[in-house]
Parts: sequence; C-alpha cells; structure tokens
Amino acid sequence: MSILGQIVSIVRYPVKSMSGELLARAYLAPYGLDRDRLYAFESSSAPAGMLRLTARERRQMLQYHPHVRTDGGVEVLTPDGKRYPIDSAPLLHHLQANIADAGSLSLMQSLTPQTDVRPLSLLSLPTVEALSKEFGMTLGERRFRANMLVNLVGGAFAEDALVGRQVRIGKEAKLLIRERIPRCRFITYDPDAPPNAEPLFSLMKLLDRRYEGRVGVYASVTTPGWIEAGDDIWEEG
Repeated sequence: MSILGQIVSIVRYPVKSMSGELLARAYLAPYGLDRDRLYAFESSSAPAGMLRLTARERRQMLQYHPHVRTDGGVEVLTPDGKRYPIDSAPLLHHLQANIADAGSLSLMQSLTPQTDVRPLSLLSLPTVEALSKEFGMTLGERRFRANMLVNLVGGAFAEDALVGRQVRIGKEAKLLIRERIPRCRFITYDPDAPPNAEPLFSLMKLLDRRYEGRVGVYASVTTPGWIEAGDDIWEEG
C-alpha cells in the first residue's frame, strides 16, 4: 500500500443545510459519517418534489449553527445568539419567523444521513486552492460542504483519479470513491456572508466550462471505523 495523503479536517452537518461542525475525531458507520444530516426541516413552501427546506432556496439556513452535545442531543445556535434544542417549539417558531417564505415547518429525523446522493463527500485542499487561483479570489473550502477536506500527493483534482478505487483511512475505515460531485448553486453562497450577499454565479459558469460542473468526490463506507484529522489515507490493493 502507498500513502495517498492525509485528512486535513472533518466536518459534520447535524442539520441539513445548516452550518457544519468541525470535528477532531469521528466514526464512519456503514451508512456514512455518524450523526451527519441527522435532522432536516420539511416546508410547505419547498419547491415541488423537494419537501425539505434547504439553503439552496433559503440562504438564511447557513447562519444557524447546530452542535451535537456529549449526551447525543442536538442544539442550534441562532444568528441572534440564542440556543434551542433541535426538537423544541421555540426553534421552530424562530425559523418560521426569520426565514423568508419558510411556510409551515416540521422536523424530520433519520437514523441515516439525509443526503441527496451519496453519504460521504471528500474534497482536496489543493483543489480549492487551484480553483481560487483560477477564479481570481479566495474560495473558502466551507462553501463546498465536504465531510472531509484532504491533502493528496497528486495535487489539485487528484481526488478525481480515485473514482472507482478503494482507500483506507487510519487503521480501520475503508471507503469506495464513487463519483465526482455535480454541483448546484449552493456553492455560490458564502457561508460567512450575510444572506443578501451577491452569489458567485460566475463560479458555477467556471465549473460548467472547465470541470463538467463537478468538484470533489462522493464516497461510501465499505469498512466502518474511527477517523481523525491528520490520519493517513492509503490506497487499497
């Protein structure tokens, strides 16, 4: 086996479309990153065929910061500094009052990640750096919402060459790299900017023109196990 790179950071998203939670250590279960996208909100005003309220339509969602407590419960820090349990009526009222056209909301909980396609996403730091240089401004990696930010020996877009291959992370976990990630307008939103900041639609045009609209890769877990920031990534035979 040869070393392909290392994990730079691990991010979990306890509530779909809300801000992520940086982790030093995490468990990769058979279904994906443990407690990732555990919750989502369904909205009566969501687009047809898309019941869940997402930041694609409501950028204010990115200003809410969920956190998994040591007892397993989830609480959410609101933009105005208040903390509410995820399943509390005050949080529901806060979302309905402060997110434009939220409609009637209901909380959805799942035992497995409520992801749109695959359960796990990876993105290399050199890829973000190369895109930033090409685009002409710094693109923070958080806008791409990857579960794992990695450094790979092949440099920018080296993750693309791993599609169809199996890798091991640390001592236990193994992943099958499934496909390159097709991107939507979600990545045009800066997670650190106010909701009325101008989206970078030209970023989508660049990706469509140069990279088939894809950045990063999806993966699935073939062998569960614990991973940590700094773990080596190994190629499996």
